[in-house]
Amino acid sequence: MGVKVYFKTVGCRVNQVETESLREKFLALGHCVAADPETADLVVVNTCSVTAKADRDCVAFLRRTAAANPGAAIAVTGCLATLEPEKILAAAPGATLFSNKDKESIPALLCGAPPSDDFFSVAKFHGKARAFIKVQDGCNLKCAYCLVNLARSELKSKPLAAAVAEVKKLAEAGFAEIVLCGTRLGIYRCPETGADLAALMERLFALEGRFRLRFSSVESQELTPELLKVLEAGGDRFCRYFHLPLQAGADPVLKAMGRLYDTAQYKAKVEELRSVFPGVGIYADIIAGYPAETEEDFAAALAYVRELGLAGLHVFSFSARPGTRAAALTALPPRTVAARSAALRSLDKELRAAFAASMLGQKVTVLVLKNKEGRALALAPNFVNVTLPGQHPPGALVDCVVTAARDGECSGSA
Repeated sequence: MGVKVYFKTVGCRVNQVETESLREKFLALGHCVAADPETADLVVVNTCSVTAKADRDCVAFLRRTAAANPGAAIAVTGCLATLEPEKILAAAPGATLFSNKDKESIPALLCGAPPSDDFFSVAKFHGKARAFIKVQDGCNLKCAYCLVNLARSELKSKPLAAAVAEVKKLAEAGFAEIVLCGTRLGIYRCPETGADLAALMERLFALEGRFRLRFSSVESQELTPELLKVLEAGGDRFCRYFHLPLQAGADPVLKAMGRLYDTAQYKAKVEELRSVFPGVGIYADIIAGYPAETEEDFAAALAYVRELGLAGLHVFSFSARPGTRAAALTALPPRTVAARSAALRSLDKELRAAFAASMLGQKVTVLVLKNKEGRALALAPNFVNVTLPGQHPPGALVDCVVTAARDGECSGSA
């Protein structure tokens, strides 16, 4: 008899893909999904530890679940479980821990199923209008603030043939947008043939059907001329969108962080992308309040980001991660970190508003995400949200004209 399993994911797109793959594997074994952790026989938690807030969220959920459903088995995996298992066991003493390396084996280890080694493949994406696939895992960069290289140290990639087959299957299942994910997507290498990301994209562009492809996040220095040439040739099959981690907008801070580029190199890549992909949406991660950042550095960063004219920012307030070089630095006062975070978030709103306004009058093909209050909420290729009048099937591609822009979002008429 099957058990009721509740799945909880904290963190990145890679974590979300992994959880979806585990969910499909449990369902294939005859188990079912519980509506909430209180009624589950088994709770599977895929944790994150990229920030202190992620740690707190994971621990709080585990503590609540252990108290509310003491009879449930709790399986915990992910980066926090890999790096700080004692935090997990303090919140849920009866939990069973699985490192990132053991994550894919959870159904086999808990249910006696045959071992799986399909690189977290998915056949669909439950409850989502878009599908995500994981094609790469692991990071060997030594950024001073980051512990991902400690939690996911092994560099691995999905075989090219398997990735192509997975995208083909998802497209045939009706997904009109498929997002390629990886810890460092740009260093994808097929373990069987050595094919790189450019070769993979070339194969994916050759598939039949009406669907488009998007990158999750990619390092600017890994967007090679060869890759950009292939992406340009992909035409509308490739979403004109790049999420390029920036992390700081001043050279002394980038150097202290151990990043592999300076502001001039990053700016050159942004300009190159704009020349190749007109109307491209370029977004960036940025850390507020890094310990080595002076007032002068931060002022320079604000001016630099505003000059770049990015489409938007994803702002993180710095939090020291155990085991990283930055953890040994003297932290800035919390008030300073909060003020810089607020300034960057304000700039983000400015950037998003300007970018959305630049789309007025354009014809775009949007992906419908959901319907709400008589309107369809959709996503443009450049990652701007577009609202359409009336109801449209979630997951459908709809051609429209942008008629208005407000607060970083657009309205359109189909």
